[in-house]
Amino acid sequence: MSSAPRALVGARVSVVQGPQKVSHLAQIETATNWAISKGYNIVGTFEDLGVSAEKRPEDRPDLGPWLTPEGAAQWDVIVWSKMDRAFRSTRHCVDFARWAEEQHKVVAFADDGLTLDYRPKRPGAVKGIDEMMAELFVYLGSFFAQLELNRFKTRAQDSHRALRGMDRWASGVPPLGFKVVDHPSGKGRGLATDEVGKELLHEMARRLLDGWSFIRIAAWLNEQGVLTNMDRARAAAGKPPKARPWNVNVVIDGLTSPRTQGFKMTGRGKHARTVLDSEGDPIRMAPPTFDDATWAQIQKAAQLRKIGRRNPSRSANPVLGVAFCGCTGCPACGVTEGICGASLAQQHTKNRSGGEDYRYYRCGRTPLNCNGVTAKAEDVDFQLAHEFTYFRGDEPMTRKVFVPGEDRSAELEQVNATIERLRMESDAGLLTTPEDERMWLERMKAQVAKRDQLAATPSRAAGWAIEETGQTKADAWKAADESERRQLYLDAGLRYLLCRKGERSYFDRSYDG
Repeated sequence: MSSAPRALVGARVSVVQGPQKVSHLAQIETATNWAISKGYNIVGTFEDLGVSAEKRPEDRPDLGPWLTPEGAAQWDVIVWSKMDRAFRSTRHCVDFARWAEEQHKVVAFADDGLTLDYRPKRPGAVKGIDEMMAELFVYLGSFFAQLELNRFKTRAQDSHRALRGMDRWASGVPPLGFKVVDHPSGKGRGLATDEVGKELLHEMARRLLDGWSFIRIAAWLNEQGVLTNMDRARAAAGKPPKARPWNVNVVIDGLTSPRTQGFKMTGRGKHARTVLDSEGDPIRMAPPTFDDATWAQIQKAAQLRKIGRRNPSRSANPVLGVAFCGCTGCPACGVTEGICGASLAQQHTKNRSGGEDYRYYRCGRTPLNCNGVTAKAEDVDFQLAHEFTYFRGDEPMTRKVFVPGEDRSAELEQVNATIERLRMESDAGLLTTPEDERMWLERMKAQVAKRDQLAATPSRAAGWAIEETGQTKADAWKAADESERRQLYLDAGLRYLLCRKGERSYFDRSYDG
């Protein structure tokens, strides 16, 4: 007897506003109770919180992995509480139903009482009227869900247009140094000074005026574990903060954007501009964070820092995770035991004639890198290429492939049932003519042969397998671009240690076993 179907239950919420938002828990409970009532085994749960309904199911962060070949091999039935928790696009609904039919899955919506059952049917069976009507109602439901989404978006856009010329806050995370409060007029929401954020901005400004770089300020904030306003919002929604939320751009924005002075802005980055009222004056949302004199000093210091910033690398670091600093101690890094171990950073420097860039690698430790750990990039690249092709080049190139599982038990059960029915027809004396006997014998022979073939086919669980590509690793290296070569080095376990000038750099060949 075959085991009970494996059920995957889940939920989706477009907007999460704090721990009090529990609608996803209710969705999970509804879907779970429905699956249990059917006798299904719950094998997994997905919760896409803060995920728009416009995102395709396979692109959603929590659901997506369950729809890959390896993920789909782990379940038979997927259950949502309602249609609009799954789709708000008819096209996405049709595409998902087509995929489910190809994969022989069951798609259910507990509260809506709709189920699409695409499990294998007996040979020659066609869709019944009930199955066709279920598909029709699902498609109609997705159409009305999409219609409601479009209406909601239109209302939101109209609301934002109406609020654009007012000193009211529409939605979203407020700028650093401010918090969302009830508007003094009693209508809608506005901004007010957040004393914690204001003090943080003043501390950042003091360091900038004392000569700190943006990079150093960002590193200090991350070391102190200071939360950005965005991470505060993430924490309120029950999500973990980012590992290193502060970077150069976040620091620059906090110290130079007119938002910090309480002005209303539209757009981002170089497209950001101050919103003007009907008389052409900037709209102020809240009191300024700095007085005019201090703000002018901050802008002057920030401009000098921007002028002195180095040009960023024009390509990804080709040795990230492969080459490391082998410094055993210097005044800058303070390493007293072992090696520094920081990944090498790639930099470009213009030569004096204004021609080609000079590219080199250096210790990537921040805020201060190890003195003397630097080398021409082409020299390090050559060492890596030689190490890989000399020690690994003759090995066959392999790749991981996912092998779907194979279980023919349901089909074998159906064949055995057909054989038993044919025997019953013979025992009941229903074969009254030579033609009946001939047809009966042909059917029985075909079913017995099919049964023997299925019985001889071993069941196989889904999993990963390694296969050769027909190339050597040297051939793969020659055909690879820069990022692909880096991946080859990572897969081979290469580890290059760059030491200070005058010391011999070396490969850690522990990867060789």
